[in-house]
Amino acid sequence: MSAADHMSDTRATTARANILGGIVYRDHLRPLEPGLAGALLPGVAVSDPPRTIDLLGGLLAGIGTSVAWDSSVDGALIADVDLTNGDEIQASTDGAARGLRRLHGQHGDDFVSRLRGAFFRRLYYTVTEDGIAFGSRVRGPLALSGSAAVDPEAVYAYLNFGTIPAPQSVYRDVRRLPPGHILVWEDGHAALHRYWDVAYSERGPGPAAAARAMYRQTEEAVRQSLSGVEPKQAGAFLSGGTDSSTVVGLMSRVTGERVQAFSIGFQEARYNELDYAELAARHFDAAHYTKIVTADEALQSLPELVAAYDEPFGNNSALAAYLCARLARETGVRVLLAGDGGDEIFGGNERYRRDCILARYHLIPAWLRHGLLEPLVRRFPAESPDLRGKARRYVERACLPNPERFYSSEFYVSQNRHRLLHPDFQAVTTADQPLEIARGHFRAAATSADLNRLLHVDLKITLGDNDLFKVVRTAEAAGVAVRFPLLDHPLVELMATLPVSYKVRGGEKRYAFKRAFRDLLPRETLAKVKHGFGLPTSDWLKAHKGFRELGRDLLLSSRARQRGYFAPGAVEELFRLHEADHTPFYGDILWTLLMLEMWHQRHGDA
Repeated sequence: MSAADHMSDTRATTARANILGGIVYRDHLRPLEPGLAGALLPGVAVSDPPRTIDLLGGLLAGIGTSVAWDSSVDGALIADVDLTNGDEIQASTDGAARGLRRLHGQHGDDFVSRLRGAFFRRLYYTVTEDGIAFGSRVRGPLALSGSAAVDPEAVYAYLNFGTIPAPQSVYRDVRRLPPGHILVWEDGHAALHRYWDVAYSERGPGPAAAARAMYRQTEEAVRQSLSGVEPKQAGAFLSGGTDSSTVVGLMSRVTGERVQAFSIGFQEARYNELDYAELAARHFDAAHYTKIVTADEALQSLPELVAAYDEPFGNNSALAAYLCARLARETGVRVLLAGDGGDEIFGGNERYRRDCILARYHLIPAWLRHGLLEPLVRRFPAESPDLRGKARRYVERACLPNPERFYSSEFYVSQNRHRLLHPDFQAVTTADQPLEIARGHFRAAATSADLNRLLHVDLKITLGDNDLFKVVRTAEAAGVAVRFPLLDHPLVELMATLPVSYKVRGGEKRYAFKRAFRDLLPRETLAKVKHGFGLPTSDWLKAHKGFRELGRDLLLSSRARQRGYFAPGAVEELFRLHEADHTPFYGDILWTLLMLEMWHQRHGDA
């Protein structure tokens, strides 16, 4: 299949999802423009027409959403609601939107603090001379902003993070609401207000009491996530890791029913973790649905994946999440529970353990570090694979402050910008912008402990900007809803009160977690090395004819070159490095570039 054929296929792909949008003019007497609802809800094929509310000088529109007008408080609301305490909100009302509207009438902007949910969907907005427009898809506000100019700083951030961090969007004139914020439009002015953030205190109970509290709160989070869901329509992602296995195990205990669990595997042995998923499924007597994905099937599904994301998105595990959600949909499941968030609240990422090891260097007296060790290791060859090179690299990384140390092995594009990026693109981007984004979250964390600050950075970027976007959009594209019990805010708040030694201790990750769930999980699950839904995309770009041709046809095309992102010969050099490398490193970078180009041809050039 040629690249042109591949991209033309994506034009016919539509995602099934709840979508909302709205516009409020500064001039309340301004008449509504014809077809405004279509502009707010762009490019979506639906069987039902959008539900709308006409306002004085504005419009609210939605598909698959709840809308309400309440004359008693003189206001209207449109909502895409997925609350785990939704029954409480709707108990004395006639719908979620009306219930939320009344709640706002009673409590003002503080009403949002009374809601319980993951708050994981994105909301985009633009403020112009005419007023404000917002939507759950970026092209809604874009249609009313008057400009489709791509923001080079957002593209630069994407090339380093594989996603675009809030509050940026890929478009210069459209912003994204940051997590834990509300946007208030009043008297013709927009203002952002933070209503929630993680408050770290490290004054929690002792280890035994903490383990009991963790178990109880996690079990309650799973119970809340299943609220309002028919048991036969509920299921769970099961990668075989600790978090997804915990969710499946607690679902089994909470419901007393046989859990439907869904897993993806690959023909390539080093990426296939079905053995661990099957182990967990047997342990909990789950109804286990599995699928082995081939490179051909992955290539065929790629247009659907690209269509699901209206911004560039380079996380290759999105393809596995999409195929897994589609498998669940084919069995009749409508709601999937996911284990995302466990790493960031329990201390499960290998990067946290590595940083703790690097931090131990500072236990050596300063006079010995500065007077002997550092001058000594500077004499060693930096790239040497032997012990001397490792010693130098360890000391150099350990001497960096965080979050620089945390990201010292990442941001390849930023670290090589003068070699990789076109001079014109360098001129309109800020060299240390990716690191400055991380610094902002690191400094904003309400804690003095480095580990908690790093967890906070990952909550905002790795989870909020990346993993949640990945799972939500792929699930929507497959036709299922997704919930994240490990992000239930009472559980997150509990974990924030625990000392960092309960998260990583003596090089052991998830210290308290393992003690809380050792009677629930199989021993092998607790001992396994984290993998998740990894994909052999790097191998496919090298060895599979279809992927190899697609990558080269798109990334080396005149169309891609004319975008002006990369220096002449830079992409060709990445392909050469990828061919010579035995790790996925350069293949993952090429995948990020490929998803950017496919986004341009599917969305950005439209």
